[in-house]
Amino acid sequence: LSLSLSLFNFLFLLQCSQDEKELKDLEVTIATRAKEVTTLRDETKNLTTELSSLKSSLTTAEAKTKLVQIEENLEMGKEKLVKLKKLCKDISPEDKAKINNEHTKLVKEWRKRKRMCMDVVNAILEGEGCMKSKRDLLEEMGVDTDEDMNVTVPSA
Repeated sequence: LSLSLSLFNFLFLLQCSQDEKELKDLEVTIATRAKEVTTLRDETKNLTTELSSLKSSLTTAEAKTKLVQIEENLEMGKEKLVKLKKLCKDISPEDKAKINNEHTKLVKEWRKRKRMCMDVVNAILEGEGCMKSKRDLLEEMGVDTDEDMNVTVPSA
């Protein structure tokens, strides 16, 4: 009996060690397959992105048509530039300086008048009894500000 029990234990342990080896082999196989699945998912995602990019891009025929349109627009632009250059007269440095000086003088005058106007508006607003906002007062007086007209004073 003791011998048969020992033999049984030996066979049982042998069977367990073989099952453990198979189990470890299966775990290694599962881990390998999981890595393969992850790799394939990433590759599929990249390919899907590339496919959608290719679907949204122009075909060769569309690209050729667009290229012809762009070249036509370029030629029209070049022709227009040549015509404008022919119409344009050269300005002498003296005339250019005169024009720049006049521009600077007028911009300064613009700023001066704007400042004077806003000083008057602010004085009225600071006076006793004026309960209006600056915007309401300007509107009542019929004053259009540079901001209302989307105009900026050029730098001098």
